[in-house]
Amino acid sequence: MTSHTAKETYQLHDASWALSVFDHSPSQFELTYQSERMYLGQLEVLNNGELLTVDDVEWRFRHKTQRLEQWCQLRHSETLSVNMNYYFHQGSLVIEYLARNSVPTRLDIRHSISTLQPAFSDVAPVNPSSIPDVLKRQRNGMPSEFLSQTEKTDFFREAFSATQWIVLNKM
Repeated sequence: MTSHTAKETYQLHDASWALSVFDHSPSQFELTYQSERMYLGQLEVLNNGELLTVDDVEWRFRHKTQRLEQWCQLRHSETLSVNMNYYFHQGSLVIEYLARNSVPTRLDIRHSISTLQPAFSDVAPVNPSSIPDVLKRQRNGMPSEFLSQTEKTDFFREAFSATQWIVLNKM
């Protein structure tokens, strides 16, 4: 699904969990358990330590088998291609990040995750001291440190790859 219509909601479901990304705020997601908001995620894109704005970016979406893909072309000094894949796997919500830039750069892309207090009493809230066990993140290699030695210039070079996941409580 790549059409961009107003007030669209892109969702993935796994048992009682649902991930939602809304067309009106595509740099955020919410993760619900039995329709109760449990986590909010805010996208952060940093280039050389500087937070880039992603509010005015035109995002595109596509549903794949058990995945939601989101991507854009972000303009800063060069065009930055950002791609994210969301999916549920082995009791976790997994977010894979991939960014390509025409020149080597120091990128960092992630969601800042906030936990919310559930409104119903049979679900234990996330204890802040347990967050390292609940929210996990892994960089998949470092950005390129050098320009290609070949004279042929590729349109994009791999610049950033990371995986972030939320380990979902047994509820």
